[in-house]
Amino acid sequence: MSYPNDISNQTITNQKEDPYKVTSGPVGDGDTELTSFFFHHGANFYVFSYKKAGIKRHTFIDTGDPRYQNQMPSILTKHKINPEHIDRIIITHRHYDHCGLAELLTGKSRAQVLVHTNFRDFIEGPVSEADRIWLGGFEPSRLRKCRMEYLFPSEGNDPVRIDGLDFPRLTEIIPIGDTGSLEILACPVSTNMHSPDQIIVHYRPKNFQGQDRPANHLLFSGDLWLMHGPLFSKGFREFSLRLRMASMQAKGMLSGRRPPRRDPRLQDIQAKEALKHGYCLIRVMPGHGEDFIGTRMIPLCFLCDRDLLVELGYAMEEKKAVLKSDNLLQKIKNIREKAYAGFLKELLLWQEVGYGPMEMSDLLIRIYQEQKGGGPLVQEDRRERRQRIRETLARLRDEGTSVDGFRNLAESTLLKLENI
Repeated sequence: MSYPNDISNQTITNQKEDPYKVTSGPVGDGDTELTSFFFHHGANFYVFSYKKAGIKRHTFIDTGDPRYQNQMPSILTKHKINPEHIDRIIITHRHYDHCGLAELLTGKSRAQVLVHTNFRDFIEGPVSEADRIWLGGFEPSRLRKCRMEYLFPSEGNDPVRIDGLDFPRLTEIIPIGDTGSLEILACPVSTNMHSPDQIIVHYRPKNFQGQDRPANHLLFSGDLWLMHGPLFSKGFREFSLRLRMASMQAKGMLSGRRPPRRDPRLQDIQAKEALKHGYCLIRVMPGHGEDFIGTRMIPLCFLCDRDLLVELGYAMEEKKAVLKSDNLLQKIKNIREKAYAGFLKELLLWQEVGYGPMEMSDLLIRIYQEQKGGGPLVQEDRRERRQRIRETLARLRDEGTSVDGFRNLAESTLLKLENI
């Protein structure tokens, strides 16, 4: 099964300090191409390329880390991206590793830089001591040289409702080539946000022969999900950053001001939960780490123990031993039965939108493979979800379900998993 921007064209540059990978491939049904730049240090950025009036034009989502300022011209030239032909740059949020090269990239094209209206105080207002630590020497005022367009929800644009939560629409639909479009959405306001100007971008391909394949949609998520990125590096620069943060924490404690410690799992939690439950299938293009398949099968059908705790009304930090309580056994059994029924329902939906047995098997394999990595707690959850996937497929194989072809699907998928 092929996906847009799979490794049809892949370059891995193993520099000593800053390795990165570039993948490119078609999206939609025409000549539009997406080139994805995945960095070990600093944030990813993504480039749509398409023909307009006979010229290859580009739309960027984020711009990359300022540390790549000297290499960026050659990186783009190598991949046939001409900065003079940039139509627009969309910035997912204010952190310098996402917006730091906007000035460089717009220098010749004078392309507009689209940002959330809350981005304005980042480049026009004073920089706090806390923000200064994270800026790594980057001066936000440099971005005043760019043609900034501040986006805010307007009365004429109804919000997009995803799993019961409203995501404000910030612009009209933006055409990308002849075969797709972008929708820019604001992250709903909450008390614990990764950034006050966080946006997400949804790429919608035009239907091919009346079929809308969910996995061909792309969701550019910025830092909603903090995947493996610069803070997990053991390089000197990151070590220095941690020292400065520890120093700030110590100064705060000595002065009686204790800076709050932010749990990244709780940042934008309503938005993340809505997105996780709202999509049958979608390709997620994160700000750090490689792309992955987003599917509501993960939270609804393959529940790890921490998912069970939350479903039962406990905090996610509760000791898992509570799940062994006799008075919870029936409740847990009911939850797992509901999860299995949901799994069958999702498979039927995949079938209805045109996925064949081999494609469905490939999707399940990819979802299984992507349940790995992260911090210790996340790794533990993902190991358990992998086990749930195997158990669910084994049940489907053994029960001889009457749903057409699903027993064979389960059997063939389990055979493939034996080699992983």
